Amino acid sequence: MTGLFGTLGTATRGMNANQNALQTSGHNISNMNTDGYSRQRVRMQTEQPYLMAGVGTLGTGVRTAGVDRITDSFIRTQTQGAYSKFRFYEQKSHALGQLEQYMNEPSETGMIKQMSVMHDSWAKLGSNPELGTSKTLVVENSNSFTDMVNQTGKQIGELQGEMIDNIEKSALDFNEKVKELEILNGQIYDLASQGGTPNDLLDRRDSLLKDLSGLADISSTTDMYGRVSSLKIGNKATGTEILSLDGGRKEISVVTGENDPSNTISLGGNAQNKVTIDGDLPLGTIVLADTSTNPATVTEVDVEEGQIGGYQEANKEVKARLDEFQTFVKSVADTINGVYRAESGEDFFTFDADGKISVNQTLRDNPNKLVVGKGANPEAGDGSLATEIGGLFTKKDTDGLTFAERYNSIVTKNGISKQQADNTASSQLTVLNQLEYKNESISGVNINEEVSDVMRFSQAFQANARIIQTVSEMLDTLINRTGV
Repeated sequence: MTGLFGTLGTATRGMNANQNALQTSGHNISNMNTDGYSRQRVRMQTEQPYLMAGVGTLGTGVRTAGVDRITDSFIRTQTQGAYSKFRFYEQKSHALGQLEQYMNEPSETGMIKQMSVMHDSWAKLGSNPELGTSKTLVVENSNSFTDMVNQTGKQIGELQGEMIDNIEKSALDFNEKVKELEILNGQIYDLASQGGTPNDLLDRRDSLLKDLSGLADISSTTDMYGRVSSLKIGNKATGTEILSLDGGRKEISVVTGENDPSNTISLGGNAQNKVTIDGDLPLGTIVLADTSTNPATVTEVDVEEGQIGGYQEANKEVKARLDEFQTFVKSVADTINGVYRAESGEDFFTFDADGKISVNQTLRDNPNKLVVGKGANPEAGDGSLATEIGGLFTKKDTDGLTFAERYNSIVTKNGISKQQADNTASSQLTVLNQLEYKNESISGVNINEEVSDVMRFSQAFQANARIIQTVSEMLDTLINRTGV
């Protein structure tokens, strides 16, 4: 359309387009501190021109072609991967740090120091075999050693339990986020299929995917509407699909109990919903469970990264250190018992049904019954047995290690693993920060740029309004001030 009404339409479209752009800038400014928000830009296109015979084409203004979400999908995918690796090593480091505290070495109040005290008491008893206080010191110092052993073993065992609980809670959180993602898929489709632009929903989708990557290693694909068409957990090449547009949603479960030859699992990570399965899977294993069979059948899911993977890896190492610790304790007890039993006919250390170690109850009740010499009727002043037991603390085993060195090797293994986790977590955090900075530079809201756009779009809006005012005056002149 040409003429004044055509000009009026052109100005109206200009006002509408700049009003949309102004509203979008306001939306950006409002969300400049919203986590996961991606800035948006109104895409303007020139309207189709009008062909006027004998004149040529006349412009008809502008139209809003869409609202674009400014993102870089490659950077976001890289960020998810870096976040997954960081969370893996962060959780592993945290768990091994707790184990390091329980082992309490090097320390003046740790296990090695207590073994040194116990060694000294045996050596002094060998020099003063008739002294009742020396026997009492041996029994009391040995009691302190067993108390420390039992407390350390209990703490490491509880740490294992915490790891399983954390895996269980993380699995529940993972399932809830996948459920939310499934609902979000429907919302995205409803809006996109009606011609809308679900930018804010897509931001929420990306935030959910990042959260999920922090829990486990995932891979995903999207369709033309922006929905997550496939979500896999585990190794990217051989991952297990847990969400798809055709196959629906699946929940991950956790092995939380061992009842040889079966396991107990928490369905969906829900501690209140447990079932028994056939198999012998390690505690903390992630599985997909089919409860349509009795007993339920499961498929193991290999999680290699994320918070769940970190807890699983830490649990393996904590279990290995606990096994080594228990072997160490039994070795100390068996070595001392072997020498003491040969002369006294009874053990110095005993173990109860739960595996707790203690000094023989008879000796605890009466330390004077402690045998310190050798032979059926040791001579007065014979402290050879006590001296020999004292020497066991400095004697090297078949691996060339003393008691203290054996325990120190367990501590060292954990320390090395902890340091490796710390270093890797630190390097992954550096990578993650760089990627997030890059993502922020692309998708983040720049307040200076937005304020500049507000001024630009408001001026364009005012200019178009001025055109409408001018056309209105011209129409008034044409209609009311012309004629016969």
